[in-house]
Amino acid sequence: MNNNPIFCAIDKGDIGEAEALIDQISPHIGGIKLGLEFFTSCGLIGLEKLKKLEIPIFIDLKLYDIPNTVKQALRNILQFEPKYTTLHLSGGSEMLVECVNLKNELNCKTNLIGVTMLTSFNDILISEIGIEKSINANVKQLTQLAINCGVDGIVCSPLEISEVKNNHGDKLKIISPGIRNKENSLNDQKRTLSAKEAIDAGADVLVVGRPITDAKDPAQAAKNIHSEIK
Repeated sequence: MNNNPIFCAIDKGDIGEAEALIDQISPHIGGIKLGLEFFTSCGLIGLEKLKKLEIPIFIDLKLYDIPNTVKQALRNILQFEPKYTTLHLSGGSEMLVECVNLKNELNCKTNLIGVTMLTSFNDILISEIGIEKSINANVKQLTQLAINCGVDGIVCSPLEISEVKNNHGDKLKIISPGIRNKENSLNDQKRTLSAKEAIDAGADVLVVGRPITDAKDPAQAAKNIHSEIK
């Protein structure tokens, strides 16, 4: 497998469409991200089919619940040996430590990635749910929690990467969604940068969805983004 950091978000409700898309773009990406839209349509049967393609998989279900529920859900996910899977850091230290301990008990190589603040949030929107601190302050606090609990990496927007790198160096892998070039629609993303800007800031993995999947030529779009960051 090459070192291409692009994981394409396969938000398809039809497994045939997903397989066709992956076949087109696979030469220009490093892996695929499967989230709620995929799982609520294609389920574990769809995951098993895509696993046979032997492309790195990022299972992105952003687990958040009481510690025991998350631990048991994670156990089910880890049997598929994804390269990455996500937990909400706001689930707290007890939940996170239980998950890290489970991974270690199973001698599993999957990277546990903690979600900080969704890239659809800005300071105004988080105030609506009772969070008084700024996005940056929350990302900083949650990143330290990830380190304290032994999580392998974090998800943050491109705008927070530099500060995380400056404060923590290479202690955490950084996965960054919210990748948008000037010609791309922002859609529901609030905190964005281009692929090159995110890589230059220190991102290890870029999650790119609609700029590839909604393009007239998804393979060319993926190729262009990869060329930009080589």
